Amino acid sequence: MRRAFIVMTAAVIALGVGAISIANAPDFSDWSVPVNVGPAINTGLVESAVSVSKNGLSIYFASNRAGGIGDWDLWVAQRASIEDDWGTPQWLGFNINSGSRETHPALSLDEHRLYFVSNRPGGCGGTDIYVSRRRDRRDDFGWEPAKNLGCMPDYINSPLADETPAFFEDEIGQVIMYFSSTRTGGLGSYDIYASVMRDDDTFGPGEMVAELSSSSPENGAAIRRDGLEVIFASSRAGGLGGMDLWMASRDSTAEPWSTPTNLSALSSPSMDGCRICFSFDGRVLYFTSERPGGYGLRDLYMSTRMKVRGKLGSAAEGRFKRDF
Repeated sequence: MRRAFIVMTAAVIALGVGAISIANAPDFSDWSVPVNVGPAINTGLVESAVSVSKNGLSIYFASNRAGGIGDWDLWVAQRASIEDDWGTPQWLGFNINSGSRETHPALSLDEHRLYFVSNRPGGCGGTDIYVSRRRDRRDDFGWEPAKNLGCMPDYINSPLADETPAFFEDEIGQVIMYFSSTRTGGLGSYDIYASVMRDDDTFGPGEMVAELSSSSPENGAAIRRDGLEVIFASSRAGGLGGMDLWMASRDSTAEPWSTPTNLSALSSPSMDGCRICFSFDGRVLYFTSERPGGYGLRDLYMSTRMKVRGKLGSAAEGRFKRDF
């Protein structure tokens, strides 16, 4: 009887929080024409796979520019305010980077963890997701040695490629990781999966998000922090060519995603996407593109929009805002 009461109470709370989220769900204007992030970040080589801090003052990305030690390494640039230009990018050091490829950085919701992807030796196969921790969430160079998130069947990494981690907290307080994988059992070469963080901060192998996956590759999903909007990259039919940006939404994190629609205003006939990132307020989108007019082979771009109604919140709000 006690267990039934607890389950019923949790369901009522979830419905209540969901109703609040739906009632206050924000409306935004259309996305602006994408603009190049600029030469402070982009070079004549590859800049790709972006993650931006909550305060908008640190930008993490992958690059094969000079000064690293691997195929691609992870870098960070800082700025004094969101009105200022980005400073000179700095290499993230040996606790993050290796002689192999490091890419797809993703800050955790509390920003004390940096998740990223590497094909370094000793993994589960292909590319794996790793995590590094720091005590001071404002110290962009305080990362401890990275650890592999562990192999299937008990943990998240498969014998193939596991990439582009992204996080949100659902309406009952669960931290969810979305990631892309080429593991067996999917619909296409890359599919989007979801895994719930367990009490010991580990992630299981996850389940495919069928509404976002197809026989074409899908990856790079960016989840708005309330869990009600997702933007990802796909080469599915109906796009402009190459990898395009697609969007889906929902009224509650307990519901399935809507049918994805192409964001033609952001896409180009070239590759667009990689690891995509929302700003904390949902008004800025950062992504990678190979479109003409950039500085190198792949550049980082951004698009903005205005919030015209409603409040952007999440179950994580009260827990994390005191650290912000």
